[in-house]
Amino acid sequence: MGDINVVPKKRFFKNDRMFVCSMLAFYGVCTIGVIALLFWGLDRRNKTISTNATATGIAVATQQAQATATAIARLTEQEQYKFIERFDKDSARLFFGTQKNEYWEGEVKVQDGVYVWDVEKVNKTFVYWGDMYEKDTIKDFDAYVDIKFIEGPYGDVCGGLIFRKSLKGWNHGAYSFSICNDSHLEIYYHGADGWDSVTNWLHSDSIYPADWNRIEVSARGDQFVFTVNNQLVFEMSDDRQKEGGLAVFIEIEEKSPSIIWFDNFGFQGR
Repeated sequence: MGDINVVPKKRFFKNDRMFVCSMLAFYGVCTIGVIALLFWGLDRRNKTISTNATATGIAVATQQAQATATAIARLTEQEQYKFIERFDKDSARLFFGTQKNEYWEGEVKVQDGVYVWDVEKVNKTFVYWGDMYEKDTIKDFDAYVDIKFIEGPYGDVCGGLIFRKSLKGWNHGAYSFSICNDSHLEIYYHGADGWDSVTNWLHSDSIYPADWNRIEVSARGDQFVFTVNNQLVFEMSDDRQKEGGLAVFIEIEEKSPSIIWFDNFGFQGR
């Protein structure tokens, strides 16, 4: 018989243990590598999120800074307007005095640098205005006024600007732009047939019910832009009225006492 090679069991088990240890070591290294890759990926993701958040923060801050700069530039420009009424004193040009008519009772006065419309009693719902600029026939222009609601039923007290009001009278044509104490705005055209709503009821977060609001109208031909507190709220095209005067006005929809303040009226022809 030929020689038979016999591998001692001891040697076999030794090799087997070495193999198993090698495999365990290999899997250990792989596991550590996977964990390391996982942490690296998480760290990279967090850094990316942090970078994106920082970039977003910078972008928002930049937008806010630009908005602030734009508002400051706008206010600076308005300070140079041709005509500015700050209501520092009574003027023969202004509408004021004790009122007692079929619509309302109260007083319009200049007090502490504010143009005060104090409606003590409402006989019927009404719109009442005070002419601000009729020196020339106005075509293209920019105009603004500050307005604040002091007292009155929520949603039923409004005020704003009348523009391109015919010098022949209200029924010969005029536009109105008003904001109300529930943060909605209205734009109308008034002619021989009465009121024609352009916007009807339009809510705007730009309107502050309990604080000062600066409203603006820009007119270029038949194009109109409406702004509240430096925020665009409406644009329109309308060619029914080519020219006319400017006025501030109030509108009361309920038979309740109301107080509205105006300040800083400005006008610039274009």
